Amino acid sequence: MTPRAFSSVALVLAGLCTALTPGHGQQLTFLNRDLKQIESWAREDTNDFQREYYLALAHWKRRHWREADSLLRFTARMEPRYPEVYLALAELPYARRSKLGDEVARGHVPKELRPVVEEAWEFRKKAFRTSPMVSLEIMGIDIEEPRAADYSLPTYQAYLRYFAWRYDLFLGRYRSAYQRLTSLAQTEFDEATHPERVPDFVLEYRGLAAAHSLQYDAAIADFRTLLDRLATLQQKDAIVHVALNDNDYRFMLATLYHLAGRTDTAIALYQESLEHDLGLVMAHTYLANIYEQAGRQADALVERQRAADLNDDDPATLFDLAASLFNTGQVHEAVTELYRALALNDRYAPPYYLLGRAAEAFGQPDQAGEQYRAFLARAPLRMEILRADAQQRLDKLPK
Repeated sequence: MTPRAFSSVALVLAGLCTALTPGHGQQLTFLNRDLKQIESWAREDTNDFQREYYLALAHWKRRHWREADSLLRFTARMEPRYPEVYLALAELPYARRSKLGDEVARGHVPKELRPVVEEAWEFRKKAFRTSPMVSLEIMGIDIEEPRAADYSLPTYQAYLRYFAWRYDLFLGRYRSAYQRLTSLAQTEFDEATHPERVPDFVLEYRGLAAAHSLQYDAAIADFRTLLDRLATLQQKDAIVHVALNDNDYRFMLATLYHLAGRTDTAIALYQESLEHDLGLVMAHTYLANIYEQAGRQADALVERQRAADLNDDDPATLFDLAASLFNTGQVHEAVTELYRALALNDRYAPPYYLLGRAAEAFGQPDQAGEQYRAFLARAPLRMEILRADAQQRLDKLPK
């Protein structure tokens, strides 16, 4: 297979590794099933750690806090690039202690809970730094949407005006959330005449709603405003208390330009975000993705190597580097990185597939067969395209 052909397989793999099961927008209904049914579904594919994530949410719904926390942390170890897990871990302490949000807002967090709040804050940052497009589904797990019958007419109108956007946003109705937040900005803060009056939280949530409903230009406008506001405050040496910092907004903007197909601007912003934070590993990863799609394999390899140097305890990062090495004909070097990845997590399936490909390239059919079988034994069923390819290659090997 040519390097370009292998690259396409690697891109398919990346998509399969980040896909959610059973899918955003369906999880609330799914979690209402009997817990034993959900446990049985999770056991149907013990290689699929995303099923463990949904099992964790099922325990969350039933207030089984220890089980939920344990399963989420296990999934985070096994799927280190699964941003929804980090966001769930960030939200879990607030679900366990309903008044924690108010305590944080008032600065009156009990001493024993301060490490918990700090860890939750770090998990939230990690979620958005892994993927700025992290699904917000977990925010809606405990939401019970009000009905018109629950309110008098004036109260219901106030709910629609000021609060309904939250239900839309956290239940995945992103376009509706965007429209409600736009109306709020216009009617309550006179955005057309005084855009500076629109609060940051309105811009941030509206930007997220726009991004998730594929309105990238609108999302870019809101996050650009947030970035400019923070830059102005920092120039004034003001104390800034925000959920995301200026470089998080810069990274978000880079991702939005990337998704909008404006790759030159995306590259510049990814590079700028790295100038402000050399440890932003995923900026290297996304740059490498852009370069690979453009056929710039040498540039992609440089970014993969930089990511691996920064994050050598992540098997996914090492696998990405190995794939780029393989694509550029450096098969021996690729094998070295693959074994490093497996030393970190021998249940991580993708390296076995590429080790099979490398063994084929070296004319070692027995070794290739062993690696393909190891891959098939570990790969989750959702990797159906790559599983089918591995099985086909295995079947064609000389007996």
